Amino acid sequence: MMGLYEAGYLRMHGETILDQAIEFATTRLTKYYEQLQKQLARRVAHVLKRPLRKGVERHEQLFFISVYEKTEGHDVTLLKLAKLSWNSLQHSYQQELRSITQWWIDLDFATKLSFARDRLIEVYFWAVGAMWEPKFSMARYILTKLTMLVSINDDIYDVHGTIDELQLFTATVQRWDTGMKDLPEYLKLFYGAIIDVLDEVDAITTREICTSTVLQEKNQMRAYLTEARWFAKGEVPTIEEYRRVGVYSCTYPLLAFSALAGMGDKAPKEAFDWLLADPKILIAVGDHCRLMDDIVSHEFEQKRGHVSSSVECYMKQHQVSRVEAVNALNQMVENDWKVINEECLLVNRPDFISKEVISMFVGLARVMEVLYKDFDSYTFSNTTTMNMMTALLVTPMEVAP
Repeated sequence: MMGLYEAGYLRMHGETILDQAIEFATTRLTKYYEQLQKQLARRVAHVLKRPLRKGVERHEQLFFISVYEKTEGHDVTLLKLAKLSWNSLQHSYQQELRSITQWWIDLDFATKLSFARDRLIEVYFWAVGAMWEPKFSMARYILTKLTMLVSINDDIYDVHGTIDELQLFTATVQRWDTGMKDLPEYLKLFYGAIIDVLDEVDAITTREICTSTVLQEKNQMRAYLTEARWFAKGEVPTIEEYRRVGVYSCTYPLLAFSALAGMGDKAPKEAFDWLLADPKILIAVGDHCRLMDDIVSHEFEQKRGHVSSSVECYMKQHQVSRVEAVNALNQMVENDWKVINEECLLVNRPDFISKEVISMFVGLARVMEVLYKDFDSYTFSNTTTMNMMTALLVTPMEVAP
């Protein structure tokens, strides 16, 4: 029954039998799991909370090692090897994080830009969630740095900047004007950090890749400014308008470029050109990110003052209740997953789009499912996120002698 349930989440558009399979399996697993043997019941409860398709791979590894350890008759040697492998990779993560932490301390943005969220560990956890394998150390390094800057950028546009400052900043970035003479001091500090990190990416990779990343930076800034103008004018766009802009304001297109920049020969220059053409999987992952974020965070964001989210946009356009709007948006999220699944199984994909590139997109979607399924555990990370970060990045597994 669990196998049927898990298989359902690989569904694509038109596969109504798999839609029904999820409903059927969910009903029966929910009804009977308390009657099952303890470890099996634990597995059922786990998949009902989050199917394997939507779980962060590294977190799922931790869970299944713990299940295997308590399974009667398990192979002791195999378990020991699994734990040693876990601890070895965890140590590598700690080394990577140490280097990135020093960069963050040197910037001193926690003091100089005190209005912004200080979420370095959470952001690195995000990078591990998207690309956990040892070979992607450089991708995690670049992705973490740029995601930290993206997070601050989000706070500048959402919380701190005036509309005049934001318009000036956006225009400066569109020109890629590194002089910055007219910017407020805090924006000079921030823009300087962006330039420095992209220069570092350029040194690690190639000028063509860096240029592609700059183009996505500009797209993101334009999306941020569009939302800031909507908020300043009190406008509520249609849900279709909002989603088109939200694909970029969610920051995932920029983060995808950042990840590709560190993937070496797994992401040749042609992959960046492909990404600039907005392939379906990029749009689906970006939309999935925007909608999941909005569903769990729109209420507290509206209280502090924020552009209307997809929830408010849908409510106004279709004259429905908040509950009805959220239900409709959740259906859109599931439709995005169907597109992602279709793109994973695409048979005529160009040869230069490796399976690692596609897996990166799936990883980004999975992180959203873990951090935003029930509430915004990125912004409020002193909850379950703290436990996951501690398990993945801090506490090694005990290995029997």
